[in-house]
Amino acid sequence: MSEGFFPYVKRRFFGAVRAPKAASVSYESTRTTSENYDSMPYGYRWFRQSELVRKCTISNAYFAVMSAGFVTELQGLEPDDDLTQYEELKRKIDEVNKRVNLDLTLFTAQVKRSIYGKTGFEIMLDSVDDLPGELYPLESTKLKPQLLKKWKLIGFKYKGKDDFYKPEEVLYFVNLGLEADREGFSDVEPIRDVCNSRHELLGENFSEIVRTLWAPIAVYQVDTSGLSDENAAKKLKELLPALKSGKSVAVTETVDVTLVNMSPDLQGLVALLEQLKQAIIANYGTPRFLLGEPIENRATAYAEFEAYIQGPIGHIQRYFKREIERNWYDPMTRKILGLADEIPLPVRVKHNWNVIRISDIFEMAKAVAVLYARGDGIIGEIPEVGYDMLNLSRRDVEGLLEKRRLELEPEKKLDEED
Repeated sequence: MSEGFFPYVKRRFFGAVRAPKAASVSYESTRTTSENYDSMPYGYRWFRQSELVRKCTISNAYFAVMSAGFVTELQGLEPDDDLTQYEELKRKIDEVNKRVNLDLTLFTAQVKRSIYGKTGFEIMLDSVDDLPGELYPLESTKLKPQLLKKWKLIGFKYKGKDDFYKPEEVLYFVNLGLEADREGFSDVEPIRDVCNSRHELLGENFSEIVRTLWAPIAVYQVDTSGLSDENAAKKLKELLPALKSGKSVAVTETVDVTLVNMSPDLQGLVALLEQLKQAIIANYGTPRFLLGEPIENRATAYAEFEAYIQGPIGHIQRYFKREIERNWYDPMTRKILGLADEIPLPVRVKHNWNVIRISDIFEMAKAVAVLYARGDGIIGEIPEVGYDMLNLSRRDVEGLLEKRRLELEPEKKLDEED
């Protein structure tokens, strides 16, 4: 349906979406390009520095929001209500959802509320139809709900400015909101010490541990008899840089070397790292095979994935469904139909997630595994997962592929000659 000549001219010459109010606040660069990790909020820091935290956060957001998508449906007050008169309402709301890229917005919202415990988007209105034209992401740590004594939301404080946003100007989400204060909890909070310990082991201590395996600690005793204290210290200072493990050196002084046995408990270290890894994975409830972790068999993977869809993913979807219907569809419905706040809505727009069929996911995984077996693709970082899901032996498959390649070699040469 054409929007008409005058709306077209207005959109063409004056722009479609109004500028965000957030732009009026003094500009501050975001943390995206920063590598000053110590100064970052702990949730964001470990999302940046821990590959496991990032994988789990992204996987949960993807399967909850993007894997199967959603549809909108009209719901009347009574089961036999005629809803055909509201088809234009549904069309406009679907158009707005597409305009603001709602599925990607909800994906971003899930990632950010998992990191910070809350997130918000400024609702930027279209200058032509006065409906949402864009959702502008706000800095979660700078956004704070403002409430009356009876916990009624009256607006949002942003970057230190009170009453900066009205309630209807922000699409707001919390993570695990247990109280009426509209503040949530970060998913990273229970594991921040685990993340810190794992990071120190891998990033700071592990390189030193590896070095001790091939370069043992040595105590050097140098004969400095006949030298003054000043000359002895100077001689040691000159000698130390040359005394490096794995490097040949010739000296004229007498040097006695004593090796100190400080072999680390590698088995215990590996076990500790594995425990820290499993603690992070368990915190998010993400199936191990989605993270490239080995699994016992296909039945175990199927059971883990089913519990994942019914548990963490189902919880995320139910939360978004309620919030989107209440804070997104209802206000738009009221505006499109021209209804005052005190008038009940004659129809509701429902947000329904498409069903994530576990069997479909596994059939897709099997297909990817077959492609890998044929040499046409890979499945994650551990291809053995694909073979295990198909109950195949990698050695047998590769042997059959090599046999088939040899059989096709003469035919390939004949084709080239022709």
